[in-house]
Amino acid sequence: MLKHKRTLVTYVIIGVTLVILAAIFRILGLDRDPSFFEWPILYFGSAVVQAYAALIAVPFTIWVIYMQSKYGTVIVRMFLNKIIYPFTIFAIVAVISAYTMSLEKTSYAYWAFMAELAVTLIFLPPLISYIIKLMTMGPEDVISTLKTSSRSLEDFIASSLHILRLYMLEAYPDEKAISSMLRTILFSMRNIERLKLYPEVWHRFKDLLKAIAVEGAYLPNKYLMKNLMALFMAWLVRNNRDRTARAFIRYYKRVALRYMEERLPSEIVEDLFLDPTLGVFKVLNAKKSLVAYATDQCISLLKKIRRANMLGDITSKEMCRVLTIVDRYFYDVEELAEVLTLRKYISRMRKELMCAPKY
Repeated sequence: MLKHKRTLVTYVIIGVTLVILAAIFRILGLDRDPSFFEWPILYFGSAVVQAYAALIAVPFTIWVIYMQSKYGTVIVRMFLNKIIYPFTIFAIVAVISAYTMSLEKTSYAYWAFMAELAVTLIFLPPLISYIIKLMTMGPEDVISTLKTSSRSLEDFIASSLHILRLYMLEAYPDEKAISSMLRTILFSMRNIERLKLYPEVWHRFKDLLKAIAVEGAYLPNKYLMKNLMALFMAWLVRNNRDRTARAFIRYYKRVALRYMEERLPSEIVEDLFLDPTLGVFKVLNAKKSLVAYATDQCISLLKKIRRANMLGDITSKEMCRVLTIVDRYFYDVEELAEVLTLRKYISRMRKELMCAPKY
């Protein structure tokens, strides 16, 4: 609403300016002397065409360099259609200028000059507004454009994950923008049974997890990450990508540890490790080998948390809470050798830490 009001005010000012200028010409009697406008039409028309060309070329050159350095050449190619709008305006202004300049020595010189002036002023606000919008394009706008230009849903998800990773690695990313991008990706993946097996997707997701776990990227909302991690694991299990799923279990453990640097382990272990792995395996009746591997990684995770407890980074009470959460989670898991090993480890730790008895 505010944007429309500003546009209306701008065009009212342009209209008033043209009326005042026409009135001045009329008072001075210049509107009845076409010869007065012969040279002004030529100079003004030439200046207008050059000014519009520079106004389009310079910002777009800067924009292309910025986008290419930030997102890569592949993303830039998807945005080439953004050039159509300003070049259409330039073509209209150039054609009208050429026509009005051709009327310099006719009786219509005054009207040609006024027409050229009007066209110049009318097309200037939308062009400047478009360039400002393009130059201030955020990651959400990039993903929105990708949605319409991507060849397939899988290609869109892969590109979105790539953009999200790059944005998360920036020094001061916008939390709302990251959450919005995550929701867009989650919505695109809501029907995983229709999602084709596309290696580029999980490679991009692996890069995202690596950015969080290794490169120290910004930590997104844990619930959005939990849902995204669970969807990816379910997608891999449904397509029998066991080897890839095992690799992601390791990454999930590292992501959980990264989150534990800023939050308590009891707030993280279930949401960012147990639910996206064993929780998914329970629902989909995954192979025993995957359950066993996830259990092994859970033992490894508990040992790392225990080490933090021994170093004094977390209290024994907090360690007991973690043990209780994991023990409760494995209550209905099949009696595999790895599960028995986990339960023994939990039992031993509870005794060492003198945790409160279970109820």
